[in-house]
Amino acid sequence: MTAPHLTIRRLIADDLATAPAWLSERSIRPDGWRDETTRTLIAVDDAGASIGAGIMWTSRVHPGRYSVDVAVAPEQRRRGIGSQLVAALAASQPEPRPFLWGAAEADPGHAFVARFGARTIQRAPLDPVPTAHAARLRPDDRVTSAATASQAVTEDAWAGMYEWTHVDWHPMGLDARGALVEDLWDEIDPELSSIAVAAGGEITAVLLVFVDGDVPIIAGETVARDTADGALIVEGCVRRCLDELARRGATETLIEGHVSDPHLAPLFDTLGLGTRWHRIIEFCP
Repeated sequence: MTAPHLTIRRLIADDLATAPAWLSERSIRPDGWRDETTRTLIAVDDAGASIGAGIMWTSRVHPGRYSVDVAVAPEQRRRGIGSQLVAALAASQPEPRPFLWGAAEADPGHAFVARFGARTIQRAPLDPVPTAHAARLRPDDRVTSAATASQAVTEDAWAGMYEWTHVDWHPMGLDARGALVEDLWDEIDPELSSIAVAAGGEITAVLLVFVDGDVPIIAGETVARDTADGALIVEGCVRRCLDELARRGATETLIEGHVSDPHLAPLFDTLGLGTRWHRIIEFCP
């Protein structure tokens, strides 16, 4: 199909007030909602109807890439509108940076971004884990509730864990630790969360349970990359989190981890993960 004649302009609040269903269902904000690195563009046809939109933003924790999302009206797809929106977003960058996008591996968007030379930088499991699968994991006496540690100590352990598990594929910014833990205590349940504590009292692994969504999420790893018995203590932390969630009545949870996590990823097969995956890609339009 030939590309329609269209105009690409800044998306404003009025556009959202009259947005069609295919657009209102997406997480779209007006252009420049935070600063110049948060751009939102809309494509309209000659009649003024919305036929596509694209959004681009930077993360306070990971400022090295622009996260992007593009949506096109179902009846207008495969006409080059998405490509024009990507090009317009690229042209609006305050400074050139790679684009970041992610979705389930079955998402048709992967075929779209492939034309820009997209490369996969990470994969993460999407399958839910029954909390009853705790019985598949070994407990560890070094594991206890995260509520036994102070907020400051837990935050420091979480930040240390997060930094090394992301440095090879999605590094943090130089001053990102504050942003990383800013809303942490509104999102987690410390009693459900687990830490491993060494003989000297330091935290060696941290697995937090996030309860701010519809389904709880377990996330974490060892606090340092090279940790003695790292696989054992992470396994023990995950087991305790699953047990505690089951006691609270939860029947399933999600594991937020990556195939590059050396101590957590080996548990994916044990827990029955691996039929559905989230794939994160990078491209430079």
